[in-house]
Amino acid sequence: MALLEMKGITKLFYGIPANDHIDLSVEESEIHALLGENGAGKTTLMNILYGLYHCDEGEIWWNGVKQDFQKPLDAIACGIGMVHQHFMLVRPMTVLQNIILGMKVESYPFIKKKDIAKKIKALSQKYGLAVDVDKRIDELSVGEQQRVEILKALYRNAKLLVLDEPTAVLTPQETEVLFSVLRSLKEDGHSIILISHRLAEIMEITDKITVLRSGKRIDTLTTAKCTEALLSQLMIGRQIRTDKIEYAEKPRPERVLDVRGLTLKNPNGSKNLLDQVSFCLHCGEILGVAGVDGNGQNYLAEFLCGIRRQDSQCVSFKNQYIDRLNVRQHFELGISYIPDDRHRDGLILDKSISDNLILRDYRTPKISKFGVVNEKNVLDFARAAIEKFDIRVHGPGERAGNLSGGNQQKIILAREIGDSPDLLIAMQPTRGLDIGASSYVRTCMQNLRERGKGVLLISTDLDEIMQVSDRIAVMYEGKIMGIVENSAELKAETLGLMMGGRPVEEVIAE
Repeated sequence: MALLEMKGITKLFYGIPANDHIDLSVEESEIHALLGENGAGKTTLMNILYGLYHCDEGEIWWNGVKQDFQKPLDAIACGIGMVHQHFMLVRPMTVLQNIILGMKVESYPFIKKKDIAKKIKALSQKYGLAVDVDKRIDELSVGEQQRVEILKALYRNAKLLVLDEPTAVLTPQETEVLFSVLRSLKEDGHSIILISHRLAEIMEITDKITVLRSGKRIDTLTTAKCTEALLSQLMIGRQIRTDKIEYAEKPRPERVLDVRGLTLKNPNGSKNLLDQVSFCLHCGEILGVAGVDGNGQNYLAEFLCGIRRQDSQCVSFKNQYIDRLNVRQHFELGISYIPDDRHRDGLILDKSISDNLILRDYRTPKISKFGVVNEKNVLDFARAAIEKFDIRVHGPGERAGNLSGGNQQKIILAREIGDSPDLLIAMQPTRGLDIGASSYVRTCMQNLRERGKGVLLISTDLDEIMQVSDRIAVMYEGKIMGIVENSAELKAETLGLMMGGRPVEEVIAE
């Protein structure tokens, strides 16, 4: 008998099925992957399981008993826990306080912290979830915060854990620690539903895989009988390349970007935001910048595109210093920028697709004359961009906020690389995108490279960095720990050590 059975789950939003008669079965002591593009119905299905949504049709059976979860507390009481991609922790509170937050404590109002701490430490030691219960959340690394989320679920006696993109913000070493924890949980009889886009990781850790597409279950397979190519084809209906791109060796021509000793001071007076950053980028090259989120990548990208400025001579673009130039001056020189948050910085969601497409070019002769925008030119420009970049929309007048993440990112791509800039700064360009949309973005970057342009790819997705980059720089606490050639011999573990603060010379010496 299966631990969990979801039968014929159907959920409609405004008459459109997000889940269309989906079946999902999870056995005891099983790690089960849930795969699918954005919009495939994975999150909706898990929200129904967790009591956040109610299905319009279908049944949930838990240990052979039919359930009707009206709220998350009902699912938790049954033994279901969920670790969201964005952690649900109160940062100023301690680990212990977060773990018991919202629970009924028998001795209330006299909370026996020693007894609670003892139980948490026992769980921590049993499953390899090392964490200090007295530390505040804001003092912990991302990996440690994730362990707190898992401990929080286990403390509530979770038998089934749902993990949403659990490795998205982890170094390779932290990912290995997580996988070790998951294997320990499995050996102890727990079951895990793993939502992830990272096919290699799913192939490594899971027992079974259920693939969703357009709200329907396409297939459930045994992992040992799968390949990455098969999974990508089932997910999107066509094959997607997931292996490393092998570029033909060629001499590197002139430099398009030169950064020498760039230091950006913190206005609060603490350690520098950027500290003596130096690197160069050649024409016809993709330079990847790896690192755990929050180690200065945003400050670097913002400085290189003119959002941040200072009176210095550290950054030259085609032999011209650009430290003092503003964003528009960067654009006019031929520098384009894909921001990491398309909703906050990349698009005006309430405006039309055509309005968003001309944000860079509305002053140019192809769009306006004597300061007056020509609406016909705008529509012609927008229609051409929509066709060239295959943006799936009803028309140029559609609101940008109504589109999927992939189509929103295509609007930004069309705007930023439509004129083939000499330098593209791409900050987390595939964040939140499914495998099909991610592949399209990477192809666009590779096309720029082939045309002799420079691409600076800043990403926390190490697989992406290693797939498309010629060379890889690693950032840690605002510094460049080293730059390495992306050869066939390069291992993710090497980059992972550098991402943790080890200089390249020290890592290579080992």
